Amino acid sequence: MDTQNPADTLYKLVKTGLDSSAVFHEVEAQVQAVAVKVGIPDAVASDVIERFRSELQSCDVPAAPRLLVDWGELPRVGHQVRPEFSLLCPQYSSRPELTISVDQELDHNVDDVLRRPQFDETGLWSFHVPFRMTSDTIDCRPGQYMIDVGVTFHDVPAELPRFYRCRIRLNVSNADSEQGGVLEIDGDGQSMVNLQGYNLKQFSRVVLKGGEDSVINLQDAIDTTEQVSGDIPDKPATTFEYQLKVDAEKQARLPTVALNQTARAYLDACGFFFADGRRSLVMTRPRLTFGRSRDNDVILRFLPPGPEHNELSKIISRTHFIEEPTSEGVDLRDESRAGMEVNYSVVRDRELVPALHAGDHTHIDLGVTGTVPQKFELEMVIFAPDRREHRDELEYWDELYCEIVGGRLSRIAREALDARINAVRFDRVGNLAGEESYVHLLREIVIGGSPSQSSIVLQQSGPQAQARLLHIDRSFWLEPLPGADSITIDGVPAQARSLTPLAPGMQIQFGSEQATFDRPSQLYLN
Repeated sequence: MDTQNPADTLYKLVKTGLDSSAVFHEVEAQVQAVAVKVGIPDAVASDVIERFRSELQSCDVPAAPRLLVDWGELPRVGHQVRPEFSLLCPQYSSRPELTISVDQELDHNVDDVLRRPQFDETGLWSFHVPFRMTSDTIDCRPGQYMIDVGVTFHDVPAELPRFYRCRIRLNVSNADSEQGGVLEIDGDGQSMVNLQGYNLKQFSRVVLKGGEDSVINLQDAIDTTEQVSGDIPDKPATTFEYQLKVDAEKQARLPTVALNQTARAYLDACGFFFADGRRSLVMTRPRLTFGRSRDNDVILRFLPPGPEHNELSKIISRTHFIEEPTSEGVDLRDESRAGMEVNYSVVRDRELVPALHAGDHTHIDLGVTGTVPQKFELEMVIFAPDRREHRDELEYWDELYCEIVGGRLSRIAREALDARINAVRFDRVGNLAGEESYVHLLREIVIGGSPSQSSIVLQQSGPQAQARLLHIDRSFWLEPLPGADSITIDGVPAQARSLTPLAPGMQIQFGSEQATFDRPSQLYLN
């Protein structure tokens, strides 16, 4: 590296290789990759990233969509309102997707077909949002009400935002406001009322009361300019423009697809094989079978092989039990001769573990106490979405991720959404404890340091979640999460909210822990 300023060196190295259409997240990734390659400190790379950010922000920014609303008549208490919305978006060619939230205090139909955008001409869409100025058919109270509008575009050019939002505030006066209303101020003996510059002609009646020492300032409060005979007052304007702002929270959550040279792999099961010998095996079938036979999804035997362990393994049936998520939780169905226990209670045919038990450890014994020389032990943990996120919101993001990578949401993922189950993990207890785990991926897997929150557990990253593993269109995708430790894939830094398709043989570094992504294989059973 030459003797000039390291920041200038890094800037020039990246600048010469940039395409004219490069967007900021691509520039950021390039700066970080080049800095690692030539040994430039992170602090210098951060300065160069900010330099590029300033340059890109100084460029011409495409015009944002515009939202105009024609109210017809200004909203009044007790009246039906049917405003017409016009969305001007010449920069976008795709049909917009709308989310409209009318104040819950106002009567309205959330499924009204008039809310659907209608194509008027290129770059112009219109829709209506009917509602009544009533609450449960009774006139609503005068005051302020909110209408939230969210706009999402699909097939968006890289330089344009995808998400916009707008909040409309309705200031609704009394039903008899067309008569001007009444202003009444009643002061005490020493009150001071300042109405300087306040137009009192908007009221049909003004009543001001005060005591002997009261002061009332009416300077410029009454317009004495006489209206020219025959003039007709202008009708109040009813069409307004409301500013659409970029929804920064959603925009920051939007993933990008990382480009790599490895061909995309199509797999329904995989494994993460850690450098210390631990392995996490991931399966995506609708249900999993557990038993001694190699025909099962998870082969259960006492290991390593040997005369004693081989004899103990005979208590495990060829297919001992079946695990299957349902709308209510996880169903464990006994298929064995020796029976099984869940949380130390004998299972009679089947046992349902409710989804509400997410994060808890459910103890499973293969073989009933007193009938076998030694039980085979497992622990099961259910992982669920954040309780604060609504199903529709979760489904929206799942569909969006599928759209970005060119896939579609699977039936298993949809059913998991209904059941509010993301994944299920099984850990061996006693025999090979901590060395091998089996994860049933239904919607997503979190990789991190908390055994009760992360389906694939890291031992050196602390409790924080590091990444998500998704299965879309029969491929596994890794998404680093914001605030995570450094994650590299085959030596290339993976940026937060980027989606990287995984292929067998990839080396993934989670902070100080290294794992190989590969096809699944169980210990001693290859």
